[in-house]
Amino acid sequence: MPRPRAAVVLSACLFFCACSKGQVEPTDPGGGGKMCTEIGCIGGLRIELKATSGWAPGEYTFSFALDGAPVTCTGSLPLRPCDAGPSLTCDVPERVQIGESGCALPPEQHGFADILVPSSPAKLELAIRRDGQQLWAGELTPTYVESQPNGPGCEPICRGASAQVPVP
Repeated sequence: MPRPRAAVVLSACLFFCACSKGQVEPTDPGGGGKMCTEIGCIGGLRIELKATSGWAPGEYTFSFALDGAPVTCTGSLPLRPCDAGPSLTCDVPERVQIGESGCALPPEQHGFADILVPSSPAKLELAIRRDGQQLWAGELTPTYVESQPNGPGCEPICRGASAQVPVP
């Protein structure tokens, strides 16, 4: 399986990334305490792009409305060489990240991976186009789940959701 580009990789620990350190947080003035580990988490929305028959070469546009706020990402396949940087650029890169996969492989194996929206939009509209032709358009209304990887009463608290988008 192709390894995604490190700068835009969405790792398997999207919502939970662990480390083994712990800290004691006092719970009452009598000296009692509880142990809170230092497991981190990343919230937001992860959209898995499911290409039904691979990714065709061409100019791609990903148009988003995140609770009405527009973001547009553009780029092309085949991808640029791995050492040349990302092939996709977004006009508001802190609001959307799109993974790229296969830059070290033959061009017919290049593609786009998951989309990460670090915020937690209640409504997301997305349109995906290749060479001006619409491949997919729709609206997502994610259901977020709160997680406390270190247990009740311990920080952090993250809200995360995931969705799948079929790309023909």
